[in-house]
Amino acid sequence: MVVFKLNIMKKYIAVIALCVLSFNTYSQDPYLKLQQSLQKKLDKIAKQQGVPGITCSVIFDDQHQINIASGYSDLEKNKKMQPDTRMLAGSVGKLFFNLVILKQIELGKIHFEDKASKYLGDTDWFNSFPNSSDIKIIHLLNHTSGLPRHVFQPDFLNDIKENPLKNRKPIECIKHIANKEAVHPAGRGWSYSDTNFILLSLIVEKVTSKTMYDLIDEAIIKPLDLKNTNPSDKLKLANLAQGYVGRQNPFQVPNKIVDKNGELELNPSFEWAGGGYVTNTIDLAKLIKYIHESKYLNEQTKNKMRMPVHMRSGQPYYSGYGLGTFVWDKGGDVRYGHSGFFPGHVSQVEYSKNNQYGISIQINNDNQYQLMQKYIYELDQVIIKHLDEINVAEINKNFKKQEDCWNNDDIECYMKAYANNGEVIQTISRGGVTYGYKNIISDYKRYFPKGRMGKLHYDNINIRRLSDNLYFVTGRFNLKFTNREQPLRGWFSVTTKKINGKWYMITDHSS
Repeated sequence: MVVFKLNIMKKYIAVIALCVLSFNTYSQDPYLKLQQSLQKKLDKIAKQQGVPGITCSVIFDDQHQINIASGYSDLEKNKKMQPDTRMLAGSVGKLFFNLVILKQIELGKIHFEDKASKYLGDTDWFNSFPNSSDIKIIHLLNHTSGLPRHVFQPDFLNDIKENPLKNRKPIECIKHIANKEAVHPAGRGWSYSDTNFILLSLIVEKVTSKTMYDLIDEAIIKPLDLKNTNPSDKLKLANLAQGYVGRQNPFQVPNKIVDKNGELELNPSFEWAGGGYVTNTIDLAKLIKYIHESKYLNEQTKNKMRMPVHMRSGQPYYSGYGLGTFVWDKGGDVRYGHSGFFPGHVSQVEYSKNNQYGISIQINNDNQYQLMQKYIYELDQVIIKHLDEINVAEINKNFKKQEDCWNNDDIECYMKAYANNGEVIQTISRGGVTYGYKNIISDYKRYFPKGRMGKLHYDNINIRRLSDNLYFVTGRFNLKFTNREQPLRGWFSVTTKKINGKWYMITDHSS
């Protein structure tokens, strides 16, 4: 019986041995080192590409977000760009609307296979749209409806030119596609159209009896405390960068989007669900992380959202457009995100599936629109060079906290280092194999009651990278008890996995 208990003791003590990794291994905070490297790269991009100003944010978890800027928010006023400077997000704003729309589907308020006519068929304007009798909710979400883009209809552009400061309501805007030809039959092609998301949002407002802006505020803005994000529904917006309009000027606005009184030369209200937000890279990085890692949407909905269709045929494909998000391969890493254009401002936000960080950039010159992914790629290369050091530091930090928990007789705190999200975890020792979080914590409490847990010391730690989100750790534990002259020693190996940006143990093997 004594031997059995000793083996069990060895088995569970071994797991904590990871914390031996000392923060003194690094003379400087790895996040600070990364920030300095990213700042150099951002300065280089701004200088070489001749952009007025650029902002960038990279978020790893709740405690680690890097926010930087380079260049000028206003060249004529010699005003430096700041990390919290805001810009109009353009179509990146669809991410806000999309999240709320998908939640209504998850709640059963609307369904993917519902016909849009079920909700809008009692209106003359919708019945005048091409494909109106065939369009489903899923077609609107992945842009396979075949509806043309109302914002590029000649009569809409003429109206913008004649009345740029006019406040336009959603239905007033999309009516410009009435009696036009479809781009393709519903569900048998792909064509990006802001009209799709305006229709979706009108449907959601109808079934919820709430405005989309209120729903987004309740679901996203307030919970995430996105202090820099507001609806772009007025001419004067605080802390807004001057925007420099480039060669492509479909709305024929002046070459500076903000006038001398600090007001926009074009009323942004026409965007609504096609964009509809003024924000900054800080909030956009938080948003993309929240979309893919929070529990706001269940995994089934998120998986559906990430299933792309080909951006010509509209048929399932490995990359393309999912539900309200672009999906593409980036050097072996799957990316989810969106780009955005508003005269004078361009935005790009991405989430890395492999490395589980969010990254966003904004530039106050819309000539740069086609280069935004390239700039993020260059910044990614800097991040990748620092990731191993960051991951090792986080594993070290995680298990240093676990060591403190153990030495404070707190098993519940100690067990937070284990995966507890449905991941199959296991411990192995001479006593056998134990599966599952509940069984492991139960054994800990049984064999290590409070006041009899001893004090830990660690040595011979080695951490090796297996993949982007898996690391293998080996080492030796030393457990000192007051009634024993010599510490109990043993060896262990542990597999740690990154889940939603944080490191957890999924296996440990001790002897």
